[in-house]
Amino acid sequence: MEKIAFEKLVEITGGQVLQQDQPAEITGVVIDSRRAGAGDLFVPIVGERVDGHDFIGNAAAQGCPVTLTEKRDLDFPWNITVIYVSSCLEAMKAIAKYNRLRCKAVVTAVTGSSGKTTTKDLVAAVLSEKYKTLKTQGNFNNEYGIPQTLYNLEPEHEMAVIEMGMDHLGEIKASIDEVRPHLALITNIGTAHLEILGTQDNILAAKSEIFGTMGDGDIALLNGDDAYLNKIDAEKVPYKVARVGITVENLDLRAEDVISDAQGVRFVADGVHWHFRYPGVHNVYNSLMAIWVGRHYGLTDSQIQAGLDHFTPSSNRMALLEKSGIRVINDAYNANPAAMRAALDMLADMAEGASRKIAVLGDMLEMGEAETSGHREIGAYAAQKADVILGVGPLSKLYLEGAKGVLSGENLHWVPDAQAAGKLLLTLAKSGDVVLFKASRGIKLEDGLKVFMEEA
Repeated sequence: MEKIAFEKLVEITGGQVLQQDQPAEITGVVIDSRRAGAGDLFVPIVGERVDGHDFIGNAAAQGCPVTLTEKRDLDFPWNITVIYVSSCLEAMKAIAKYNRLRCKAVVTAVTGSSGKTTTKDLVAAVLSEKYKTLKTQGNFNNEYGIPQTLYNLEPEHEMAVIEMGMDHLGEIKASIDEVRPHLALITNIGTAHLEILGTQDNILAAKSEIFGTMGDGDIALLNGDDAYLNKIDAEKVPYKVARVGITVENLDLRAEDVISDAQGVRFVADGVHWHFRYPGVHNVYNSLMAIWVGRHYGLTDSQIQAGLDHFTPSSNRMALLEKSGIRVINDAYNANPAAMRAALDMLADMAEGASRKIAVLGDMLEMGEAETSGHREIGAYAAQKADVILGVGPLSKLYLEGAKGVLSGENLHWVPDAQAAGKLLLTLAKSGDVVLFKASRGIKLEDGLKVFMEEA
């Protein structure tokens, strides 16, 4: 982050200086005192289990010159400047907005029920072929993580691709004022977070908060095959709407002649042949988004294809591994019905020449009233795509119920947790098999993958 003068910092946060050791400027913002150092501003966030104010002393001991506080009556270290604010979170967001607006980068924001991280990474990979591009790293896609991404904007950045997650109405709205995208993408409207939001129309409303600051000259890029996203009427919004897809006619970019197999996906769009090394029709949609964005910002088709080729997945998403002749698809980061189907399709397409297809499937969380039916339906779908199903977690027993009648009992297994899954898989998987790991975040299925990959 380009430096911010101390006086400007006080102005941005609307703060009051309680204690000043010496005039300061900041060159970074941190919420973890262990990462605080010279030039940083420490922001003590009050969480459910930890209060960051307890660690102001740690930040000062590491040379951090300035801290915010929303608590006046603390015994502050003598060697740190203290600024009182009414809300550390809101102050953190105000600094992020300031840094976003003073940088000239063109901002693309990405959300959706599934595929948003892959789409974010693909769009960034394509734009990086021509522009200096910043993108969201890891899981920094919430109200606390988005500001930390925006702090990383530097004057040399020309593009930024910001992922925005949500699990309730108002969550994207709370962050969109600091992101202020020129282009906003929604990958799809699925059934994730039904437990909280109740209906897919509510999910659409929550995702559509990404358009909250957009107006004339800005663009919404949508999955044109998604029935809920097609409720967005281009004639009734102040921004332009573009759509990509496969099945619907009259799209701005449409894929035809789609092939998905162990070599990845291949398709034709606008008369051009494209390829992406990861299989699954869902990756055609992800690629179409990236192609459209690349063309919009002036990249040649060869540059765009190079970006698709240079794509690297984020941690625990579509990573391809191998152990003793067993191919592994690590897509353990998160799951919902749409993402499960996409991952199972990928497993089936990857399995060309494989001995068996093994699906290690953990619970899908936050499903609400669709919890029982959703798990059974995915179990039935998995039975069409896999030869063996290993359920992980209490709800995953429903996968096995859905798969009965298609797969025999000897090919249906259940364990209570991820560690047990890894241990059982050590005895089940054999050279020539392809194994998929997929579950909601709370199952921590990557722990089971670690057991499987590291133990003999």
